[in-house]
Amino acid sequence: RAKRPFHPTRLHAALCTRPRPGALAQLLRLKGIAWLATRHWQQAHAALAGTQFGLSPGPPWWAALPREEWPEGLEQDIQSLWHKDHGDRQSELVCIGQELQHAAATSALDACLLTEEEMSEGEQAWAALADPFAEAWEREAAEADGQGTGHDHEHAHMH
Repeated sequence: RAKRPFHPTRLHAALCTRPRPGALAQLLRLKGIAWLATRHWQQAHAALAGTQFGLSPGPPWWAALPREEWPEGLEQDIQSLWHKDHGDRQSELVCIGQELQHAAATSALDACLLTEEEMSEGEQAWAALADPFAEAWEREAAEADGQGTGHDHEHAHMH
């Protein structure tokens, strides 16, 4: 679990490179929610199966929505997750691998997070980061909104 967002370029280099570097080479499956620095308002669904990694648009973070739109009791339910500056934004990934060294894999994923210096630059600077996931993300979001390219099936965009 991480309370800082992923830098999109570093995350892409770590999980979309074949073969994956270091401890991440042993990953067989990864699944969870991710906070991507360039998508501050919206969760990312992260999934890796074998050699294919993908991020797809998820629901908005509660912190990005007006409190009037929150369901009753939510504030109390997510209180333990809440960060004073970033709300409920976080990354929580489950990693499964063959002979996976969990500490080393965690360290490799932590290296993909924004640094303290990058965190201090703020959301506007994060939004300007290069994002190799952006094109597929926008395409998938448009398809989900019914503005897609006209094909009649659903799929995650993998890298």
